[in-house]
Amino acid sequence: MSADAPQQFRLTSEIKIWPLLRALAALSPFVVLALVTGNALWMKASLLAISTVIAEDRLALRPVGVAAHGLTIIAGTYLLLLAELVPAFFIIACMLLAAGVILLASRGERLRTLGTWTFVPVLILANELHGGRTVEALLRATPAYLPYLLVALMPGVISAYLRSRGKPAARWSNLDDFGARTPLGEDLAAMLASVGIAGVMVVYWRMENAQWVIWGAASIVTGAVDTARAKLQNRVIGVMAGVPIGIVLGRYLLPHSGMAVTLATLAGFLTLVAFQRYVVGYFFRCLFVALAIMLANQSVAEAFERLTHVLAGGVIGIACVLGMHAVAGRVGR
Repeated sequence: MSADAPQQFRLTSEIKIWPLLRALAALSPFVVLALVTGNALWMKASLLAISTVIAEDRLALRPVGVAAHGLTIIAGTYLLLLAELVPAFFIIACMLLAAGVILLASRGERLRTLGTWTFVPVLILANELHGGRTVEALLRATPAYLPYLLVALMPGVISAYLRSRGKPAARWSNLDDFGARTPLGEDLAAMLASVGIAGVMVVYWRMENAQWVIWGAASIVTGAVDTARAKLQNRVIGVMAGVPIGIVLGRYLLPHSGMAVTLATLAGFLTLVAFQRYVVGYFFRCLFVALAIMLANQSVAEAFERLTHVLAGGVIGIACVLGMHAVAGRVGR
C-alpha cells in the first residue's frame, strides 16, 4: 500500500454517496429543463426541490408533510418578496422567520432542520426572484413564479411516497421522536438580535445579495457558545478559501456559457448534502457560488460579496451569541 492510500481514503470518505445521488436525482429534471428551455426560473425553483428533499430525508416526512413544508416555503417567499417593498416590514419578516427556527428546535432538536430548510430557501428565493425589479414589475412578475415552485415540490413528495409505502399510517412524519427540546430564551434572543441587526444593515446600505449577510448571522446561533464559535470558524475557512479559488477558475480557466453557469449552480446545490464535514461542504459551496457568478457576468466585485457578506454576518452572529450569553449569565446569578 502506498503512502498516499490513507489520505486518498480519507478524502473519499468525505463524500456521502447516497444523499448525493438522491439530490442529483431530484435536481436533474430542473437542470435539463433549464438547459432545454433557457429559462433560469427552473434552476431557481430547484432550490425549493432540494430543500424539501433534505427535510424529507432527515425527518422522514410523509407526502403531506413535504407538501406542507413546501407550501410554507412558497408562502414565506411571497411574504418576503412583498415585504421588500417596505424596508421595516422586510426586517420584521426576516426576524419572525428566523424565530421560527428556534421555536421549532424548542419542540425537538431534529426539528431545527425543518426551520433551517424553510428560512434558507425563503431568503434565497426571495432575493433571486426579486432580481432588482421595480415595484410595478415585481407585482406583475410574481404570479408567474407559482407554477415553477409548485412543480419543485414533486421530487420531495414522490420520494416521501416511495419511502412511506407499507409503513403504518402517520400524520406528517414517520418519526416518533424529534429529539430533546432545546431552551428558548437565550437562543431566541440571539437569533432575533442577529437577524434584526443584519436586516437593518442590508436595508440601510442597500446591499445586494442580502441573504448572505442575514443567513450568515442567523447560522451562527447554534444553541451554545462553543458550537457557535466552531460554526463561525468553519464558515470563515470555507469562504476565505473557496471564493478566491472560484474567482480564479471562473476568470481564467473555465469556458463561459449558459450550460457552465447551470452546472456550477447545480454543483453548489449538491454541496448541501454531499459532504460529511460542514467545513468541506461550505468550502465547495462558496467555490461554486463564486464560480457561477464569474461564469455568468465576470463580476469579481459581486463574487467577493460572498466573502464580505458572510464574514459580516458571522461577526454580527457571534457578537449577539456572546452578548446574550453574557446577559443570561448575569440574570442567572
